Amino acid sequence: MVYSLAEQRMAAELINPRQDEAVVMDLELFAQAVVDSHQSLGATTGGALDLASLPVLLRDMKGGHKLLKEIGLNGRYYTKVANGKTYVVFKGYSALRETLKGTRYLSSSPKVIAFGIGPEALKSAARSNAIIMITCYVALDVMQFVMSDEQLYHELFANIITDVAIGTVAMAAGALAAAGAVAIAGTITAIALPAVVVTGGAIIVGLYVGHKLSELSESYQIKKKLGAALLWTGQAVAHGVQEVGKVIHAAHVAMKQKVEEFERHSNRFMNQLERETIWHFGGPDLYNQYYRRH
Repeated sequence: MVYSLAEQRMAAELINPRQDEAVVMDLELFAQAVVDSHQSLGATTGGALDLASLPVLLRDMKGGHKLLKEIGLNGRYYTKVANGKTYVVFKGYSALRETLKGTRYLSSSPKVIAFGIGPEALKSAARSNAIIMITCYVALDVMQFVMSDEQLYHELFANIITDVAIGTVAMAAGALAAAGAVAIAGTITAIALPAVVVTGGAIIVGLYVGHKLSELSESYQIKKKLGAALLWTGQAVAHGVQEVGKVIHAAHVAMKQKVEEFERHSNRFMNQLERETIWHFGGPDLYNQYYRRH
């Protein structure tokens, strides 16, 4: 028996009633969900981690996982300066490594930088992480500002400045901890540190510093005080601009008065000179005739 297309579709729907559903979320609700997640994560971790620093953390963890996969959990390395150049020296059996098969590489080697090892790699990662973090903080703080009915512009700028400063310092502390550990290990090659210690230590130091800086920011009300300072500065600048405008206007009025006064004196002088010239050279008759016509 042959069934029509309509009957075939109806039978298919009865056999498999599951249908795809589209969920439409309002943009404002989505923004509120992002802001709430950001604040909740920050509150839970004491300010050590939030949605702005999370991408940086995940990026560093991914790089650390890549490095550990290459040199192993107990893989060790250190940096050494020779003839003015910085080298990354690996300890252990090189045959187990897939890419870094040598025992010594320049710190500027693309292979070394690709695995986030050495000072050049740390600088490159720091620049990328800073761009990511600053972009995220600005976007999140602006989003919070838009969602708030009470926050003012000077508070927005205070939040951005403080959040970016805390995040950048925490990130830099982690990078310096990693670089310092490897450099110290390089002075005594016998204690070359495992990669897991370097990468994990950098992450832990960064989180710890971020946590402590957030605590200091809250205890000293840095955002509030900075916001008040920005407000005062803005008002002072506005007042200064207004006063400068008044001075310029007063100077303009005074100059205009001086020019008008000069013109009056000039006209009076020229009229007087004209009268004296006609009287002196033309006599009383010409003088009277001339001023009767004018």
